[in-house]
Amino acid sequence: MGSENTKVGVIGTGAIGGVHTENLMRRTLGATVVAVMDIDQERANAVAAGCGGARVYADAGELISDPTVDAVLIASTDHTHADFAIACLEAGKPVLCEKPLATTMIDAERVVRAELAVGRRLLQVGFMREYDHAHRDLVDLLQGGAIGAALKFRGVHINPVFRRKLTIESVITNSLIHDIHSARWIMGDEIRSAYVQWAPADPARPRSARLADIQVIFESGAIGSLEYNGDSGYGYEVTVEVTGETGRLTTASHPSPALRQSGTLSRAITPNWPERFPQAYVDEVQDWIDAIRRNEATGPSAWDGYMSLVVAQAAIRSAETGKPQPTNAGDKPPMYH
Repeated sequence: MGSENTKVGVIGTGAIGGVHTENLMRRTLGATVVAVMDIDQERANAVAAGCGGARVYADAGELISDPTVDAVLIASTDHTHADFAIACLEAGKPVLCEKPLATTMIDAERVVRAELAVGRRLLQVGFMREYDHAHRDLVDLLQGGAIGAALKFRGVHINPVFRRKLTIESVITNSLIHDIHSARWIMGDEIRSAYVQWAPADPARPRSARLADIQVIFESGAIGSLEYNGDSGYGYEVTVEVTGETGRLTTASHPSPALRQSGTLSRAITPNWPERFPQAYVDEVQDWIDAIRRNEATGPSAWDGYMSLVVAQAAIRSAETGKPQPTNAGDKPPMYH
């Protein structure tokens, strides 16, 4: 794309959309935000003003079809992701779509089919843990054979406070979807079955979920546990542990230093996700922009987004039946190999 900045349109200017917009404008080389869209026009206007007067749209389709927009970042509500992503693909525009790619396996498959019709990768899914140094360092050691073959994956995902009336289904597709992808990516293996258990947030609402755990089995025979706590009351943590034939790898629980003082040992816990992963979000959008400027695509693919929903749907079926459920996915298209 030459020396000019890639002109990005952002759909959704809420919490994560605001983070991405700020990073694109202030911390990303070769990019500028020229258009934003949000159903909250007041918020969209405020974000646009911070971008030097980006155009404000009330309709996502109009932003996507704007000929001055080179690429689109989707950070709107989950149920809109699939349709907006397909519109970007049909317009031939590179897109970074926040997780989840869709809210159902069927809709995720629609996105994959739309990209296959284009004939090349244009879409990256926002599984930003692939850009977190703690996760990447663990993957490097695992792939280097530091602990032999991986036998067990354990992911723990802890949130500080329960803010929404989440159901077990929404916990799986919105929060645990990150951990599902991390398990597939880190283990380098697909998940063949999933079994979910959960503790309701409110006994009067048995489908509500305060804490949930998905037990998985990988194609290799390795096992895994993906734990989510929606209301820890103390902070935000994401940790990964892999047990192998000759040892164990564990990511650091906290980025803060340990404090030894007056007979105590303490360490600060990050309050929430923006403080835990600030650099990962910067590196994610920089990698996306760099790939666009090389006329390529990188990072987690539409197929990764689809496979995460395949596992999520198996977990949701498990929640409905109380039994482990197999994952059902087709063959991986050559374009994603």
